[in-house]
Amino acid sequence: MFGTRKFGRARQPQLVGDGVVQLGTDLVNWFLLGTNGGVVVVDTGLPGYDADLDNGLALLDRDRGAVEAIVLTHSHSDHSGSAESLRRALDVPVYVHEAEAEAVRTAAAVGKTGGSQLPYLRHPHAWRLLAHFREAGGAAAVGEVVAYADGQELPGGLRAVRTDGHTPGHCVLHQRERGQLFAGDHLCTWNPLTGRRGVEILPRPLNVSSEAMLEALDRIEQLETRVLLFGHGEPWAGSAVEAVTAARAAGVT
Repeated sequence: MFGTRKFGRARQPQLVGDGVVQLGTDLVNWFLLGTNGGVVVVDTGLPGYDADLDNGLALLDRDRGAVEAIVLTHSHSDHSGSAESLRRALDVPVYVHEAEAEAVRTAAAVGKTGGSQLPYLRHPHAWRLLAHFREAGGAAAVGEVVAYADGQELPGGLRAVRTDGHTPGHCVLHQRERGQLFAGDHLCTWNPLTGRRGVEILPRPLNVSSEAMLEALDRIEQLETRVLLFGHGEPWAGSAVEAVTAARAAGVT
């Protein structure tokens, strides 16, 4: 199991939906999506999170040979941090939106120009998140990347829906057949800087434009969902309309 670190507490992998396993820590999530005989990795957590892969696969009654692909919602290190180690270990393609393919290939930083984090340092949650990022280290450059476009069908029956504002090519991933939405960092149910619970967009310092994120909620609202899964926070059992209504009410933090 992913070793306990000082600032991020490991959690046991758990089934959180039809064929979906959530892995990671109390700070950052990543997912395994079971398909007909295979598995798709959705995001990969920070560096070192891949140590929990086998425990997660066991919940789906699968092994490493069943993994077909890695699909990233965006390039930030808490979503792509273990992508290269998994790619090498599993010999599978890594997919990311074309606007962030080069960032994944080079481990370049993108986004996060929405404002200073200093006002948020009054919250203990902000200190712990930043410290956990530091102890985990930066993401490695990914040797081979497959770029996808908005609206493209991806492994696992996922469809990419571009949602602007968090990063230049952030996409939520919709599994329509099962009513599942992997929301990446467009939405969360645990604000990683303030600790607030409930559906909202990510706080301003972590985004390119929080205003653009609010506008992009229109695209999420149109999706048929029964459960939403996030990079930060617990799953939301309900419709995208309900989640978007809550996020609009919360506004920008």
